[in-house]
Amino acid sequence: MMITRASANGPPVPSTRDVFRILARHKRKMVVFFCATLAAVVGVLIVFPRTYSSEARLFVRLGKESVSLDPTATLGQTVAVNESRESEINSELEMLRSRVLLEDVVEHLGPDGILGGSTGGEKSWIGTLFSPVSMVSSLLSSNVTDIERAITKLEKTIVVGSPRKSNVIVLTCNARDPKQAQVILQDFLDSYMVRHGKANRTSGSHEFFVEQSELLRQQLEGATHELRDVKNTSRFVSIEGQRTNVQAQVDSIESAMLENQRSLAASEAKIAALTKALGELPPNLTAEESVVPNLGADTMRNELYKLQILEKEASSRSTSEHPRVIALRRQVAETQRILDQQEPNRNHTTRKLSVVHQAAQTELMTSQALAAAQKAEAKSLEEQYASVMSKLRTLNDNESHITHLSRQVALLETSYGNYATNREQARIDAALEAGRISNVNVVQPASFVGKATNPKMAISLLAGLFVALVGSVLLAFGVEYFDRSLKTAEQIEQELGIPVLLAVPRGIRHELLKN
Repeated sequence: MMITRASANGPPVPSTRDVFRILARHKRKMVVFFCATLAAVVGVLIVFPRTYSSEARLFVRLGKESVSLDPTATLGQTVAVNESRESEINSELEMLRSRVLLEDVVEHLGPDGILGGSTGGEKSWIGTLFSPVSMVSSLLSSNVTDIERAITKLEKTIVVGSPRKSNVIVLTCNARDPKQAQVILQDFLDSYMVRHGKANRTSGSHEFFVEQSELLRQQLEGATHELRDVKNTSRFVSIEGQRTNVQAQVDSIESAMLENQRSLAASEAKIAALTKALGELPPNLTAEESVVPNLGADTMRNELYKLQILEKEASSRSTSEHPRVIALRRQVAETQRILDQQEPNRNHTTRKLSVVHQAAQTELMTSQALAAAQKAEAKSLEEQYASVMSKLRTLNDNESHITHLSRQVALLETSYGNYATNREQARIDAALEAGRISNVNVVQPASFVGKATNPKMAISLLAGLFVALVGSVLLAFGVEYFDRSLKTAEQIEQELGIPVLLAVPRGIRHELLKN
């Protein structure tokens, strides 16, 4: 007799024996369901269209300045911007996800190369089976062109991603044929490299800098020739050297003019003094002589006068104890003593020219001639000074023009140097673009993988096995739940309310029926 456990608020809960009895009772159904499910899974895996994947990898080298030269960025003030790894990787990902790349692939391969399925042109019987569905979907989207459908399909088949904390970008393309997946992904990579080169470089920069550098070269030559002509006309080697030379001339002339003014003032004062002295001195002298002139006494008297004059001059220049003063005094005294011993002579009045007057007049004429020379020198100095000042004014006038031309030449030289450098950078940049050299390197081109990625056989078989097993168990319990027949003594007693007197096992009952 089977024992069951009754719950407090519901029907009795089947025991473990009841569970196994239910499973044993419906084992045929379970086996049929299990086998049918596995057969269906295997059949679906056999006839399900295969999906093949092609994978490519790109390595992004951080810092575009390592290979990209943007000459237009150096024309004005630049601000250094430090791009992070995430921003640069995200920029490349956004470019890879742009629609223009998909349009390039469709343009290169054609819509049939994207929508046509396998590259061999074969069509599976699954495609034939679902061809009505395809026809209905084509009718519903009749206003959509083949190019748009190809682009939409590429958006779903090409997957772009980047692992975290990595400079590698992974691209995957799924298709019904491995060769088709490889061709589509490789064309996608080629289009991306072309677009990437154009996006990171300025188009037409080389021609622009060639034209501008040639124009600046012509302007520089014109300004240099004009500066040379101005220097040749004004006979200037250098402004600073010429200014130093003119300044030295001005200083020398001014010093000479000051000296001339001092000398002329002294000469004029001397002329005035001599003129005054000549007005006071008599031009003739009166002397008494005897009837018999005493020439010796007269000569001695003249000598005495000379000695007295010399003695006065020496006394004015030296002290009274100077040897020359003492000697002159002795000579004067001795001459006076000898002159006093001479006998007086008969004198008569005679007139002769004054020697002092003549000497003063001679000195006056000499001073007047010197003053006239000094005045002529002053006039000449004034003319020289005016000439030098005129040269200085000319130098100042030409300095402004020469400085302007020199500044213009310097600016043109700097601009020409910058444009020549940028022209060379633009040429190198054009060569990099022509060679498709950038900071993105294809470390793995589009691969050819002959093994299908979908469906996954092992996972699908395990899933089918799990579904078949669980489904068969659920089927047994479901059939048992909906089956209203009485199968146990407890059910009979509970439903009919009468006791069960005898229970015959299923196997013994079959034997009794046979007998």
